[in-house]
Amino acid sequence: MFSTWKSWTVQSLAVPWKPNSHASQQSTSTQNNLQESLTPEELSAVEIFKQARLSVVHIIALESARDLLKKEWEGIFGLPGEEQNPRGAGTGFVWDNQHVVTNHHVMAGSKEAKVRFFDSTEELEAKLVGTDPDHDIALLRLVQLPKNDLVPLTRGISEHLLVGQRVYAIGNPFGLEYTLTTGVISGLGREIASRVGRPMFNIIQTDAAINPGNSGGPLLDSRGKLIGVNCAIASPSGAFAGIGFAIPVDTVKKVVEQIMQFGRAIRPSLGIFFAPEQLGRRLGLEKGLLILYLRPNGPAEKAGLLATKREKGSGRLILGDIVTSIDKRPVNRAVDIYRVLETLNVGDEVVLEVIRDGQRIDKKLTLEEMVEDNNKQNSSDWFRRRQLTCRL
Repeated sequence: MFSTWKSWTVQSLAVPWKPNSHASQQSTSTQNNLQESLTPEELSAVEIFKQARLSVVHIIALESARDLLKKEWEGIFGLPGEEQNPRGAGTGFVWDNQHVVTNHHVMAGSKEAKVRFFDSTEELEAKLVGTDPDHDIALLRLVQLPKNDLVPLTRGISEHLLVGQRVYAIGNPFGLEYTLTTGVISGLGREIASRVGRPMFNIIQTDAAINPGNSGGPLLDSRGKLIGVNCAIASPSGAFAGIGFAIPVDTVKKVVEQIMQFGRAIRPSLGIFFAPEQLGRRLGLEKGLLILYLRPNGPAEKAGLLATKREKGSGRLILGDIVTSIDKRPVNRAVDIYRVLETLNVGDEVVLEVIRDGQRIDKKLTLEEMVEDNNKQNSSDWFRRRQLTCRL
C-alpha cells in the first residue's frame, strides 16, 4: 500500500559472506612523498579516511546450523550442538567503548556476528543487543575487544545538513574491504520504505557510490563527522545508479539510545487498525482513514473512538470513525499519520479529528507503546487483520 512513495527499486546493501584479505599498504615514506603533490581537497579526503577507518568494521553475520550428530551426543558428553556459519556480510562502525552500529537487514535472522577491524585478520565475537526494523538499525555488543582502544566516530547533526555538501562513504562493497567513495548530498527529507514496509523519513540522498556490502557503513561530512548510516540504493538493475540513501544520524541516536535502555526500539501507537486506503475509497470516503479495529484497552479505545462493526441480526456494516486529521495535520493516507508519530514519543498527547455520523468531533488520546498481541487465541483472525489493515 506504500508503493506510491517510490517509482524505483530500493535495494538493500548486505552481501553474501565471502572471505577477503586486505590489500598491502604503501610504505610510510612513499605515502609522504605522494602527499606533497596532493591538493588540499585530496589531503582532506585522505585524512578523513585515515581517521575514520579505525572506527569502521567489516561485519560477518552468523546463523546457527545444528549438527544432528552433535545433538545426539550433546546430552552425553556435553558437546556443543550449535555451529555458527557465515550468512551475510556488511559494514558497521564503532558507537562507543563496546558497541557497534549497523543495519537491521545485515543482521536479520542472526543474533551473533564476527567483527573485523581495519588492517587486522582477527575476527572478534559480537552479540546482537537489539534491532529496529522500522528504521533499519541494529546494535551489536563486542564480546571480545580489540587490542587497541576503540575509536568511536564523532557524531554530527543531520538536522543542519545542506544539499551540495561534500560527503564520504566508507564500506565493504562486494566484499572489497574499506572502500572510500565521495560525493555530495543530492537531496534531503526523502521517504523510502523499510524492510518491513513502514516508511522511513528524512532520509539523506547522496551520489557517493554505494553498493551491496556498504550496508551499515558511515556517511561522513567534510570534517569526518558521522551524519548518516548507508542503507539502500535506488536502482533499476540492483547496482549503483547514482542514488544512494542514508539514515540520518539524529534518527540513529534516538534509536540506539532506546535499544541500549530497553533492548528494543520504543514506538508510540494510537492502538488503531485502519482500513486500507483503497478500501475506504471503494466505500465512498473522499478523505480520511476509516477505523476498522481498535486494540483492546488501547489509547483509541480509552478515548472513546469507534471501530467498524456489523449489526447483529441484519449483518449490516456500520462504519467506524473516520480520522481526518492528527494534531490539525490532514490525514488522507497512512503515511500522513506515520509522519506525525515519527516526531512523538510514548506518553505524548495528540488530538484526532474524526467524522462520526456526519459530525466532526475531536478526541484527545495519550500515545502508548506499540505492542504485539501474544494471545494465540483467534490467531488466524489476528493475522488476517495484520495483513488487511494498517496498524498504527
